[in-house]
Amino acid sequence: MNDTEPTRPGTTKRRVRLAAVAAALTAAASAITAVAVADPASALPVGQATCDFSNLTLSPAVGWFPLTSSRSVTPGIETEAKITVTADVAVSAGAEVRLGWSINNNAPVESFFGPANFANHTEFAETRDTFGLVFVGAGTTTVQPFVRVNGPAAARAGLLNKCFAVEARTS
Repeated sequence: MNDTEPTRPGTTKRRVRLAAVAAALTAAASAITAVAVADPASALPVGQATCDFSNLTLSPAVGWFPLTSSRSVTPGIETEAKITVTADVAVSAGAEVRLGWSINNNAPVESFFGPANFANHTEFAETRDTFGLVFVGAGTTTVQPFVRVNGPAAARAGLLNKCFAVEARTS
């Protein structure tokens, strides 16, 4: 349209509205782009979760064995930390996998912070998960899950895709 052409009534208002809508859409697209390229927010602070995708085969003779590496939390106050563990587990008939927790590099403790029976025999391997609650004081606390096979000497357990997280209010 040039300056010499006549305009219809309401055209100018319509153009102003369309320009405002276009500006709003451009601003929204910029905001969405900014959110999409920004680093995602983490549900757990760095270092509070780990996964190990190697295959682990245990027998009763092995005793307690670390399921994953340890993780630490540093709350500013005394609080309870939620500790979770998950793994794909296959267990021989007549056996079970027991779960224990090491706190600050002490010997693993079973049945104190949460369930101890992590897996029983099933026809196929199954994903298992559980959680426990650990009272932690202000300052750094290190937690590590351990497993052992309970059953006859010939029993075996295979564990893979093992993940562990510890969650607490941190400073």
